[in-house]
Amino acid sequence: MHFKKILKEAMQGELEGRELYSIAAEKVTDQKAKQVFEHLSQEEYSHYKMLQKIAEEYSGGKSVNIGTPSKPETFEDAESPIFTREFKDFLKDKHFEMSALRIGMKLELESSKKYKEMAALTDDKILKDFFLYLSQWEEGHYQMLNKQVGFFQESYETQNSLYRF
Repeated sequence: MHFKKILKEAMQGELEGRELYSIAAEKVTDQKAKQVFEHLSQEEYSHYKMLQKIAEEYSGGKSVNIGTPSKPETFEDAESPIFTREFKDFLKDKHFEMSALRIGMKLELESSKKYKEMAALTDDKILKDFFLYLSQWEEGHYQMLNKQVGFFQESYETQNSLYRF
């Protein structure tokens, strides 16, 4: 796959992630989750802006200058990295929240794969390092969301009577 096409797909993925997390931030009632989803939305948009800059410089034949990427933020609070512990007790009918977490996991995993592909396609060390950095960042988001789903899964299934099967 051509570098420009993958870059375009990566930018689209970041915009989709931003929208998902923005909607999740608007809809959730848990204050901690609202803050985390807002932050994830902002991170996705900053990735988009960095990719947009790369696309502009790459298309213009300029050497790409991405600066120094910031460190990914971690959200660790005991077992629950996103929602408060109390939220776990009220999972009945919280289908949107679980869907947002699972869709987010898929987006983050796909983004991580795309960035690895992009790193493999370029010989430019700065770009290669940057795409590997983004891949690791997205993998971190995936791990955080996966941890949250794991924290909730049994309670969610029990409270929504999914254990009948």
